[in-house]
Amino acid sequence: MIIKNKGKSMEGSTLNGKKQRRWKNLLLIPGFQIKIVLFVFLAGMVCMSLNAYLYYTYVVESYGFIFRYSKLPQELIDSRYGDLFTFGASLSAITIVVLLMVAIWILVMTHRAAGSIYHMKKVVDEITAGNTSARVQLREKDYFQDFAASLNQLIATIDKNPVPKQ
Repeated sequence: MIIKNKGKSMEGSTLNGKKQRRWKNLLLIPGFQIKIVLFVFLAGMVCMSLNAYLYYTYVVESYGFIFRYSKLPQELIDSRYGDLFTFGASLSAITIVVLLMVAIWILVMTHRAAGSIYHMKKVVDEITAGNTSARVQLREKDYFQDFAASLNQLIATIDKNPVPKQ
């Protein structure tokens, strides 16, 4: 089955003319993309650890000081500490969820940059192999659109005026 998609024919089964997206396809330049995602994730974990430490030292220690000199029953004090623990655990869980969302967003953003570089490298490799009709075609939301247009213009210029071989 051949499906037309933006002027190109694609063989195989596709969904509404678009290639099915897979998580493994997000990593076009794994070394670059994984390093950035890991850096952001580790920075977030450091921030979360500092947040937890500050929370514990300030809030829990302050409560401890107040409870030490209060005449509240021990079960009420234990209940307050339980509430503090629940609040701290909830805060940590929310932080981890937000951190994972940011890491996924960073992965998508690096995919848009890496995808552009990947496609431009493929075109350069094709031209080096002798296919001078190859051109860079990026997706609408990919980065480096202006560079791709300049590269296509350079290829067209070279195609019109070939450089003599020495």
